[in-house]
Amino acid sequence: MAAVAAAHPELIPDGAVEVDVDSDPALRSRWGDHVPVTFVDGVLIGYWYLDRDTLLAALTEGPTRVRVIP
Repeated sequence: MAAVAAAHPELIPDGAVEVDVDSDPALRSRWGDHVPVTFVDGVLIGYWYLDRDTLLAALTEGPTRVRVIP
């Protein structure tokens, strides 16, 4: 996400948050095996790997939920 944010800062909304899953036992229990986990507007758009095109599409066209939710 850092590379997209640097190249397209206008797409990153104010209040965007990066959360360290390991800092919260409940998050680590739910998502620890799937990091990185990426949500846009509350929609899970990717886990294990996030490619640039998926993130850009979610930020410009709206998020599309992943097909398989862990």
